[in-house]
Parts: sequence; C-alpha cells; structure tokens
Amino acid sequence: MKATIIDVAKEAGVSFKTVSRVMNGETSVRPATKEKVLAAAQKLNFTVNSAARRLRSKQPHVVTLILHNVSRSYAQDAQIGAMAGAQELGLSLVIEDAPDKDALARMAADDTLLGLILIPPFSHDPVVLEELDAAGIRYMRVGSEMDSPGSITVGMDDRKASREITDYLIGLGHELIAYICGPEAHEVSLLRRLGYEDSMRASGLTISAQMIRAGDFSYASGVKAAEVLLNQDVQPTAIVCANDEMAAGCLAAAYRNNIRVPEKLSVAGFDDSPVARVIYPSLTTIHQATRDMAKRAVILLHKNSLDDAAPGDVERMAHELIIRESTGPVPQ
Repeated sequence: MKATIIDVAKEAGVSFKTVSRVMNGETSVRPATKEKVLAAAQKLNFTVNSAARRLRSKQPHVVTLILHNVSRSYAQDAQIGAMAGAQELGLSLVIEDAPDKDALARMAADDTLLGLILIPPFSHDPVVLEELDAAGIRYMRVGSEMDSPGSITVGMDDRKASREITDYLIGLGHELIAYICGPEAHEVSLLRRLGYEDSMRASGLTISAQMIRAGDFSYASGVKAAEVLLNQDVQPTAIVCANDEMAAGCLAAAYRNNIRVPEKLSVAGFDDSPVARVIYPSLTTIHQATRDMAKRAVILLHKNSLDDAAPGDVERMAHELIIRESTGPVPQ
C-alpha cells in the first residue's frame, strides 16, 4: 500500500502540515526538521514526483483550503481530506485563514493557484462568494446547500439527518427533547435545527422555546446551554446537539448535576468526530464523511480546471445514524 503524507508525518513525529511545507519546498522549516521528514519519506518510499513536475512548470498546481471553523475535529478532517485529494492528484495544498481583500488580490494574480476549497462558514457566506466571483477565483464549497452559480458544492442532507436522530429519540419514548443549536452564521446550524423541528412536528410534540438553547459548536457552549436546560423547572429527558463537541459539554454538565446518562438523560450529537467515540458514555451521533467531502471537492476543483465542468451543482454524500451508549429509553 502506497505511503501517504500522514504516514510520513507519523514516522517523522511532526504534523502533516510540516510535511506539506517540506514537500512544497518552503524555506520556513528548520533544517533538522526537514531532514527528519525527508528521511521518513525515504524510509516509507513516499514520492511526490507528479507534484514536483507541476512545481517546475507554470501550470496551476496550488489548492488553497480556507480554514476558519470553530470545531477543531471538523477542521482537522477537512485538512486531512483535502491533503489526500491534493496528494492523489499531485497538487500542493496551502492552508489559509479568513482571506481579506489584499489576500484575494494576491490570489487572483497568482498563476499557480488552481482554486480554493471553502468550508463553513465561508462556503455559504454570500459576501465572500461575491468577492471570489468578482475576482475571478475558482472555488468549490463543502458543507453548504445554498445556491451559488459559481461553484459545485459537496455536502450532505443535514436537515434530513437531524430529523432522523430526533426520530430515533422519539422512538425511544422521549417527548421532552431539547435542542442545542450551532452558531447562527453557519447554514448547517439552521438546517439541523429545522430537522429537529420537522421531527417534533411530525410526531405531534410541542416545540418549546424553553427547550432550545444557543451554542457555538464549542465544548464550553455545550456545557453552558446544558446547565440551563438541566436546572429549569421543566427538564428534558433527551438533548440533541448540533455537533459532538457541544454534546460532550452536555455530558459534562449532566455529570456535574448528578444526572446519569442514559438512565436519566439521553444525549445525541452530530458529525461522528473522534470525541464521540472516546468519551464516556460514547455518543449516539450522525456520521458525516467530512474527509471524503473535502477530498472530493479537491478532485472536482481539478476537474473543473481541466474541462470547465458546469458549476452550480450539489453532490450529496450519504450520512449514517450511529447508535452508541449515550441514548436509551425514556426514564420511567
């Protein structure tokens, strides 16, 4: 099996971004670190010949991933997926934070830039998309369902997935089901909340403002929202969170309040991030293929650059309800 850039990073004891910088010939890497990376690459027979050929030519070969997401696990999965796609095609991957106007001007003038990969919140930010279109910069979007004539989107049906996980809790007998939202700036936050509401309405259950709390996809916001929910007069028997990190915070709040999960409270997350599998109790959640989405976005970006494939389409990837230890029947 051919070694990947992640294998090289593990062998050298460095991050895969450091390996990327070495392979791309960046001068900011210390000589000793560079030697370790090159030695690990040689040991594993890792090659980037196709990338090297592109680097020596004037052909566009750089893919820039715009990374500005509060969820660390989501951001990491997007990086790994984009890196895998770039490696497969012999492209170079660059990671950048929120681009300002100077950065956009620099990108527009860069003959080596193949295009951008946008993840939430920029993948559905109309101002950012308009600026990219005006600058003539090619881009692909991950995790958005908003119409944009300038790009192809790779994502999943967040609303349907959120309805499925809420349906599952209702099937366990829960009626007092609370919801912790993600940040308003994220399109997926709205879609996931709508899915929760779709399920509640379809089952004839009340959607109470008291049972819906704001979060921002961070662990701390999950703790804060759950503390409010678990200390009000009418307490939920189940809580759906818009991502796993907030669900992990919800578990912490339950522990602080001596509420056993799932005996007295069921908790469900979203994303199937690493924390969902290692925390106790492990989280019932929705698995979304973030790495595959980011990799596919890079492949589509490359394809679009070769044949100007028609933009404006949405590619949806499958999701899966993963049932683990954090959910159970409604307490009697």
